[in-house]
Amino acid sequence: MNNFSKKSIWFPRNEDAQDPKVKVADLIKLIDSNNIGIDLLRLMKVNTFEDEYINIPNAGSLVAIQKAINKKYHKEDLTSSSNDISLFTPDGKFTINFNNLNENEYFQSLGLTSISTIPIHSAQANFFSELYQMDRYAAKLLNNGHQSIVEINWELLQQVTSFTKNFRILHDLQDNKFYVRAITSTSRYYNYDNNIAIVIALLILHNEMKAGQVKFRLASCEYNESYIRMSFESSEKTPLEGVGYVKNYIEVSNDEIRREAVRFSGACSIAFSDGQNAEEELFIDPKEVKSKILSIRHNVRPNTATKELASIANSKDIHAELFKDITTIKNIKKPEQIKLLLLQKIEKAKREDVGNLKGEIQKILQQSASNILQLLSIFSKIEVFAREDVAVAEYLRIAIYEVLIKRK
Repeated sequence: MNNFSKKSIWFPRNEDAQDPKVKVADLIKLIDSNNIGIDLLRLMKVNTFEDEYINIPNAGSLVAIQKAINKKYHKEDLTSSSNDISLFTPDGKFTINFNNLNENEYFQSLGLTSISTIPIHSAQANFFSELYQMDRYAAKLLNNGHQSIVEINWELLQQVTSFTKNFRILHDLQDNKFYVRAITSTSRYYNYDNNIAIVIALLILHNEMKAGQVKFRLASCEYNESYIRMSFESSEKTPLEGVGYVKNYIEVSNDEIRREAVRFSGACSIAFSDGQNAEEELFIDPKEVKSKILSIRHNVRPNTATKELASIANSKDIHAELFKDITTIKNIKKPEQIKLLLLQKIEKAKREDVGNLKGEIQKILQQSASNILQLLSIFSKIEVFAREDVAVAEYLRIAIYEVLIKRK
């Protein structure tokens, strides 16, 4: 099966790295088949600067990654009644089968009247939750090999209930396989996808660079076929007494399925050195509510979304508040106690929080921290170590923020 887990990439700092520049006119081709995207471009008056180039390092690599995803997958929203759905393959593998594709243009163009799809992410749970919340019951039956009981339940339920839903189908164009990603709304759902998120992020930050002295560099990106989080490093730096300095970041994320689609958030990093070793960096990433700059939901029309984008100006206030929080680390008198707080969190963490990395993280935390720089260095090593596992890295960033800033 395809690997739909989130991937992580950290881009080089070398300004001379071979990264192709992206012309605005070429960038917007990512969304030339999305009506929502076309409306956004019109409302943002992109035609007035489409001959300009995006001077954000690593933007070209980002666009290339998304083009590769677009080439591999076609995404189709299929409206289907539960009466036209069956379950399982003939050999007993769990699939969700759509048996009436007569009104869908895409599948008609492929000459298909029915397809079998493999559920990915939370699609299986979402499907069964529509049936009297039987998602946990069905999962336990399937995990224990009782497919026939699930099928009997499904057939009985079809006699007493029905529903019509939109199903997000992924067609793997290389392997010619079909997957059901999620169930989306049949009423008000506007498709702000990853292509739109990338275009909006680069255009907004491009215009911010033109309007002032700030510059941006794409530092990292986490992504899969329907999720993305881009971290843009700002040229703004603020001295942090006795430590080093604080750098500002703007993170732009998008989930094609969840209610909140495109989101701009503020984040910071502490850059430091003990004078003997190379400069290190520790990311400070608070919980979502505190870091939110702006967000666009899937039920928001493009004209409302465009107005919301003006809230990018709020980033200054968010970063100022985060810097105020960070300055409190100079009050830390006993670094070992802060380290112990994180160690306790790791010991109590669930497997889904720290994966298979708990032992290695605990080992790093055995290093001594007699001052704040040593403490930051230990935390930075943990962050770097966990980068390859996106879920663990996100958990650790929030945990480090809580112990370092909130002391809890």
